[in-house]
Amino acid sequence: MQMTMTCAEESRALDKSLAGTFKPADIFFLIESNLPDYGGWRGSAVKTASSAGEFAPYLQHLGATPRAKILFIRRPQGDGKNFYIALTNQDEPEIYHTELDDYRDLLALDIASLSAPGAPHVDGRDLTQIDELYTVCTNGRHDPCCAAYGAPVYQELARQAGADRVWQTTHIGGHRMAATLIAFPQGVVYGHLDPGDIESLLMNHRAGYVLTHKYRGRGCYAGHALHEAAHLAAGAAEAVIRERTRNYGLQDLRLQAVTDLGAGIQRVSFHDGLGSRHSADVGTRMSTPRLTSCGDEPKPMPQHVVKTLTPN
Repeated sequence: MQMTMTCAEESRALDKSLAGTFKPADIFFLIESNLPDYGGWRGSAVKTASSAGEFAPYLQHLGATPRAKILFIRRPQGDGKNFYIALTNQDEPEIYHTELDDYRDLLALDIASLSAPGAPHVDGRDLTQIDELYTVCTNGRHDPCCAAYGAPVYQELARQAGADRVWQTTHIGGHRMAATLIAFPQGVVYGHLDPGDIESLLMNHRAGYVLTHKYRGRGCYAGHALHEAAHLAAGAAEAVIRERTRNYGLQDLRLQAVTDLGAGIQRVSFHDGLGSRHSADVGTRMSTPRLTSCGDEPKPMPQHVVKTLTPN
């Protein structure tokens, strides 16, 4: 009898590093809704709701923001209209919250206020800054691994961090790396999480440290408008450099530049707190065919090869 593996089981068996697997986003919009008018959270919930129906004009308005990522969020028995904006592409990342009176309020979000000093505002009302928030993908209708791995992680995270700080979310990206999670306000993305990882994740995140062995990348690299290949390369290089130099604090390394050397190689440079420069060359190649989602045909996936350079 032939044995089969889920996409997450295969990924856990094969992936030595998760770094460099989160596509770039600078601003995150989190909207509470179970999408009852759309039959619940379907596979591509945001895409479906953006194309037609009540949410279409609201999501199109938010989606006009450069490098933005929109997620629907929910909690068991929740029926509110909570709305969060995470601004991760700045030296001091921030996340803001309000409760909408009506989803139409999203059309009143002043997009220009997202890049201006101070809090963003909706219809002249400032959003309230909060200190932290966590979102866990549990969208099992996109891929069953998201529910199988994500639900237990969500429950444990809500227990340890407090239910008011944790949300279930639609597809983050990379369900083969379930359970996947985004820790705000910094927009740090983790994968292959299990309930037993939560205590360490919370302790380190609150102290400003990164768990490099579960790290997929960051929502942004402050001050750098990177294209996708450069952004992914920066994430891959960051994890290796942190491990090599033991600079595990989020503020220990500052991205300086990503330079395209050609032939699919990106040179990524960071400075540490002492002024030393740490660089790595990141090459990307395609793997042999593998599962990217349960039920889909296997296909090649990008893999990063990181070669660190002598610090200077």
